[in-house]
This record gives sequence, structure tokens and C-alpha cells, in this order.
Amino acid sequence: MWPLAKGETMFLDEKIQAQVREMLAPIQNPVEVVVFTTSGLELPGQEVGLQDETLGLLREVVALNPNLSLEQRSIHSDPEAQALGLSYAPTILLREKGSSRNNIRFLGLPAGYEFSTLIETLLMLGTGESKLGEKSQADLQKVASPVRMQAFVTPTCPYCPQAVLATYKLAYHNPNIIAEGVEASEFPQLSRRYNISGVPDTIISGATQQRILGGQPDRAFVEAAIKASAGVVA
Repeated sequence: MWPLAKGETMFLDEKIQAQVREMLAPIQNPVEVVVFTTSGLELPGQEVGLQDETLGLLREVVALNPNLSLEQRSIHSDPEAQALGLSYAPTILLREKGSSRNNIRFLGLPAGYEFSTLIETLLMLGTGESKLGEKSQADLQKVASPVRMQAFVTPTCPYCPQAVLATYKLAYHNPNIIAEGVEASEFPQLSRRYNISGVPDTIISGATQQRILGGQPDRAFVEAAIKASAGVVA
């Protein structure tokens, strides 16, 4: 599904709106989408992605289910953004409405194949069903120290949603895990920092760093998170 068409005022045509509305129908619990953006002059060295397009697409998506809401905040002045150390705009934070969850994020525009990532994440948060196996959920309790999982993706990669969603499932079940999907082409400096040459490429940073190339099974991400938290050298 590719909802974004440059030059059009609407990102989702009527046919896609109907499809998405049906896909989101199971959502019963309120979910909020918080988008942190920058305004005015960019700070030196700051990378800014497709903010207007991201807001436009998300506005259309949340309008398709009454349990979804959207809020835009300043990445520079918002207290939560400051507390979390957010520096890339747009950063999308997805969570149950009213909760303090801040560990499921997407940097950039969730278009192309990543549109399915957005929809699946809204469903997970809105239904409480992650589809992560029970053994993996239990093993995740071994992640007792902070771990950041950054899945670098592009809109044209069909294997990328699997990687991002795997990290989101882990973050859903363990607050020690921060999961970020990163649209690599919107943030080239960040991508170069980790020598991203292909996608999906997931960097897992904790006491040590692990790396997962490709769209691997959920279990591979669980084991990598445990190793990173425990300080196992890759």
C-alpha cells in the first residue's frame, strides 16, 4: 500500500480510506499519536524529515477511527520531548491514550510499505494483542537494563515492516526497550553514523551493541535484545 502521492491534497483516496477503516475497526481502546516537529530555523546539524507530509497522512488515518487521536508538539520546547532527548523531526510517538508509554516511535514518514507498520502498531496498542509468543514474552524479562532498537527502513522495502514491528512488539512488553523505526532516506546523517548500506538493518544498543540484518523472526530480536542488555559481545 502506497498512500502518499506528491502534489495531491489527500494522501488516502476513498478506496484506501475504506480499506483502512475496516482494518482499524477492531480498535476498542483509545490510542494517541503524538508527532514532535520543529518550527522556524533548523538548528546546526539537525536533520528534518517530511514533517508536513507526515502530519497530513496521520490526520487522515486518525480520522478513520473514533478511538484514535493526533497531537502535534514542538520537539524544542515540549517538556516530554526534552526529557526523552528527542532530536529528529518528525518523531512519531505511539501509545495508549493517557498512558506514560514513550518507547514505541517512528522517525519520518510512515509511507509505502511502512504504512502497514503504522496500521499494525495502532492495532496492537488499540487491542492489546502483540502476537508475540509466550516464551518470547517471558524471556524478555531478562532485559533488565536499557536497550535501544533502531530499525532502519525505506518506504520501498517489503521486508522492512517485519523488522520494525518485531522491535515494537518487544518494546510493548518491556519498558526497558526503546524501539524506533527510522526512515533512512530522511535521516542520512543518522544512517551514516551506523554505516547503513541496506535495509532493513536494526541496531540494538545496550551494554553492548548487536546488529540484525534483514527481516528476521521475532525470536532473533528477542535474543539480540537480551545479549545487548546483558553485555554479551556480538
